[in-house]
Amino acid sequence: MTKEEISFFDTIAPSWDGMERLSTPGKVNEILDIIGVEKGMDVLDLGTGTGVLLPFLSERIGSEGHILAVDISEGMLSQAYRKFGGRDNIEFLLSDFEEQSLEGRYDLIFLYCVYPHLHYPAETLHRLIDNNLKPGGRIIIGFPTDENFINNIHGRRKVGHDILPKAEILVLRLVVECLRAKVIANDSEKYLVEVRQ
Repeated sequence: MTKEEISFFDTIAPSWDGMERLSTPGKVNEILDIIGVEKGMDVLDLGTGTGVLLPFLSERIGSEGHILAVDISEGMLSQAYRKFGGRDNIEFLLSDFEEQSLEGRYDLIFLYCVYPHLHYPAETLHRLIDNNLKPGGRIIIGFPTDENFINNIHGRRKVGHDILPKAEILVLRLVVECLRAKVIANDSEKYLVEVRQ
């Protein structure tokens, strides 16, 4: 992510929760149901932002599980820590996960509303699979809406990004990069692509 992009997210961090209206509790829980987040899982939440997924993940995995919430924006991560820093099963890390290796292996690696901001998506996914995914684990690329809405928002906010393709096209691109990928949900309410070892 560029310095300009990081600065953008740092600047909007205090007001982000007031603007984020799509990740309602009902929709987040529906997405986590589809994915199958269960008690005892270890979860890597990449691009956690202000922690929109954290309370739902934390409740589902329970005290037996662990979440590493990672973000490159200190402003965003500070907001997430302020809200959820007291939970024993959540750890926070300021890191550029595209440039820096992360420790640990996880059952689930979640890229929620993050994929268009990746500068090296295929390389990043391969590294995450090799270094951070447990055997049988999954990477989920997810959004609480479809690609048209996401691309419209990013275009209006002038965020540097690649266009989010239709889920089926993204899967084809990932397969070309020797990644095992499939669409697990795709409609106006959700966009979920799974990547496996």
